[in-house]
Amino acid sequence: MLWGNNAQGKSNILEGIYFFARGRSFRGARERELIRFGEKHAELSLTFQKEGAVYPVTLEADLPQTGRKILRRGGARLSGVRELIGAFRAVLFCPLHLSLVGGGPALRRNFLDIALSQLYPGYLDSLSRYNRILVQRNALIKSGGSTDQAVWEVYGRQLAHLGADIAARRHTYMKMLETHVREIFEGMTDGREAPRLTYQSSAIPEGDEPDEAKIRKEGEARLFSSLTGSIEREMRYGATLYGTHKDDIAIRLNDKEARTYASQGQQRSLALAMKLAEGELAKAIGGEYPVFLLDDVLSELDGQRRAFILQALTDRQIIVTSCEPAYFGADTVHMLHVQEGKIIGSEKNA
Repeated sequence: MLWGNNAQGKSNILEGIYFFARGRSFRGARERELIRFGEKHAELSLTFQKEGAVYPVTLEADLPQTGRKILRRGGARLSGVRELIGAFRAVLFCPLHLSLVGGGPALRRNFLDIALSQLYPGYLDSLSRYNRILVQRNALIKSGGSTDQAVWEVYGRQLAHLGADIAARRHTYMKMLETHVREIFEGMTDGREAPRLTYQSSAIPEGDEPDEAKIRKEGEARLFSSLTGSIEREMRYGATLYGTHKDDIAIRLNDKEARTYASQGQQRSLALAMKLAEGELAKAIGGEYPVFLLDDVLSELDGQRRAFILQALTDRQIIVTSCEPAYFGADTVHMLHVQEGKIIGSEKNA
C-alpha cells in the first residue's frame, strides 16, 4: 500500500507502473508531461515475474522532451507500443471508473479496448488501424468531401472490415464478462439484484445473438451499407456517424436501465463488479491474474464495498494508494509511506 497525504506522488508511482500495461498514462497526460520540470527526459523501469517463470522480466521506457520514446524488454529495444502491451498486465481501478455505468459511451468503449488490447495483439492492430482511417475520413468530411463515390467506398470497405473485427471481439468478450459480473454482483448483494450487460453495435442486428464469424461477415456488410449510404447526412454533421466508434454497453439492473434508474451506490457496485470481472477474465484468457492497481478509490467507496473489494482480491497482488492506512489491517500488507515524491518508509502492517 502506498500511503501519504494528498499531492505527495502516490498516483505518480501507480502511473509509472500502469504505463507498462498500456504504453501511456492512465490520467491522459502527454508523455512530456510525465517528465519532471527542468529535466530533459524521464526513465521508467519495471521488473516483474510471471507465475511459474524462472526468471523475472525487466521493462524500460525512456521518455524524451522531444522525439520518440524508447522502449526495451530485457535490454532489447522494442519497435513500439504494440510489442510492449500484453507483456505486463494490470487492471486499474480509479475514481473515474466509478462513472462506468452513469458516464458516456466513450468510457465503456475504452474499458473494453484496454482490456482486449492487453489480451489480444491482433485487437490492438485492428483498433489502431480503424482509428487512423477514421481520422482520415473525418478530415475529408470536414474539408468538404469528395464527389468521387469510389473514394467513399474505399473508406467504407476499410472501416467496415476493421469495425466488424472489433465488434466481433468486443461482443465475445462482453458475453464472457457478463457471466463474471453477474456472479460478483450477486455475491455483493446476496443475490438480491441481477445485472445484465449487452454489447450494442451497429454491426449487430438488435436482438440477434450471432457468433464471431457471423458478425465479421454480416456485420461488415451492415457497416459498409451505413458508411456509404449516409454521406450527405455526415457532411451536414461534420463527422462519421456510423461505426464501432459509436458502440456502447447496455447495462441493466433488475431489467431496468442502470444509467437512469440505479442509485449511485448501485452504479458504483456495478462498476466495481466490472473491474473485478476484468481481472477474472484476464486470468481465464491469459493464464494468470494481472496486478490490480487501485488509485485512491477506497476513499470513494463505503465500508461495505471497501470490505468486499479487499476480500475479493485476497491472494491477488494489489497495489493501492490511499490517505488512510487504517483501511488495511492484515499483517501481510506492506505499507510504503510516500512524501514529496519519494518513498520514505517501509513496514508491514501489524
